[in-house]
Amino acid sequence: EGSLLKIIEDRKKRLFSKGYFDVKNKKKIPFLPNKIGIITSPKGSVIYDMINKIKERFPTNIELWPVSVQGTDSANSIIVAIKGFNEFALNEQPDVLIIARGGGSTEDLMSFNDEELALTVFKSKIPIISAIGHETDTTIIDYISDLRMPTPTAAAEKIVPDKKELIKQIHYIDGRLLFSIKGIFEKYTGRLSHLSK
Repeated sequence: EGSLLKIIEDRKKRLFSKGYFDVKNKKKIPFLPNKIGIITSPKGSVIYDMINKIKERFPTNIELWPVSVQGTDSANSIIVAIKGFNEFALNEQPDVLIIARGGGSTEDLMSFNDEELALTVFKSKIPIISAIGHETDTTIIDYISDLRMPTPTAAAEKIVPDKKELIKQIHYIDGRLLFSIKGIFEKYTGRLSHLSK
């Protein structure tokens, strides 16, 4: 594990010195995406938790690109997914991508410390949210992605607003608007009445 941490630290320093972690390079995450691309394993609880959370908050189109999230081919399969989504026709591209995986050891998460993957995340024209492991896990792509969320479920909560809360806000704004319009009408009706006299 000590050797792996040394490799990760060296990569971080190299990428940091080249400006890949700069905040100015971060793309804006859309408030209400029309389509969300999720890059994760099709097996396990992560994808089901995310789909259920998004469905519960604000049902939205989701496109899953199944990848391996661990092992020797993992980083390459995630690179293919990011590039693949970016190569879609503009009207078919997701508005945002989420790269997700549950927790694991430093070795389990090494794919997300891959330098080529980090550069692919940086070059993506589509904004990327990283949601790797648990809150205490931090990988290189967390520094390069446009937004880092502590868990996949947290990413699902962040990516879409709560529809019920939005409806409440709209009703509140609607009520204030009607009250304001009524006040304006009463004010000018009074003036008109005064002028008529």
